[in-house]
Amino acid sequence: MTAVRTPARPQVRLQVPPHRHERRRRRRVRPAGRRRLPRLPRLPRVAVLGVLAGVMVLAGLLTWLLYFSPVLAVRSVEVAGSQDVSAAAVREVAGIPAGLPLLRLDTDAVTERLRALPQIESVTVARSWPSTVLIEVIERAPVAVVDSEGAQWLIDRHGVLFAQVTEPPAGVPPLEVARAAADDRATMAALEVIGALPADVLARVARVSATTPDSVVLHLVSGRTVIWGSAEDSERKALVLAGVFGQPGRTIDVSSPTAVVIR
Repeated sequence: MTAVRTPARPQVRLQVPPHRHERRRRRRVRPAGRRRLPRLPRLPRVAVLGVLAGVMVLAGLLTWLLYFSPVLAVRSVEVAGSQDVSAAAVREVAGIPAGLPLLRLDTDAVTERLRALPQIESVTVARSWPSTVLIEVIERAPVAVVDSEGAQWLIDRHGVLFAQVTEPPAGVPPLEVARAAADDRATMAALEVIGALPADVLARVARVSATTPDSVVLHLVSGRTVIWGSAEDSERKALVLAGVFGQPGRTIDVSSPTAVVIR
């Protein structure tokens, strides 16, 4: 009896494509330190609306506090730097009402009103929380006294006539010019010369005259005359003049400080 062999079945092995293995590995392996963050719960719409309403209420209260509340309103107005102009006059011209919220104060408008005062050269207006307004003024300083339409006026270094007087203050000499004004060159040259004179020289001056910007003349109390010329090199001319006062002569010409002439 002949044995019949049945051929063995070939074994079939299923192979997974490489890309599927890689995909599984990517799913299983995660980089160290990377974790999924928990999702924050969403706020209910009612809660969001409540937060917005609270913010709006807070903004409204803040607006009321700053613009309408008497808590941060004007209670006092302090004035500094006023001498010839009284503090009461400054407050009156400033026109700042008591009880006005500080944030609503128009400092530019107050400044313009105060600049209308001829005696004031400059002014600063500032808020001082919670309830004070600070006003600092700088008054005009007289350099000379001039005649304008039969009246005596103080004039400052800028050529501004700012106060009428019957007698000039001590140390303020009369100035004689054709037309005392800020746009008059002879006036401005003479004012610059007077401002450059030392106190001991200014004390000897009875009056100052100028027909042109280059012809400033000092008339001394002693009767002597100082030909100054232009305002150029005024400080040097003042030093030279102080050194030749003791020399005889009715006229001292310092228009050229390097070649002084005494006659």
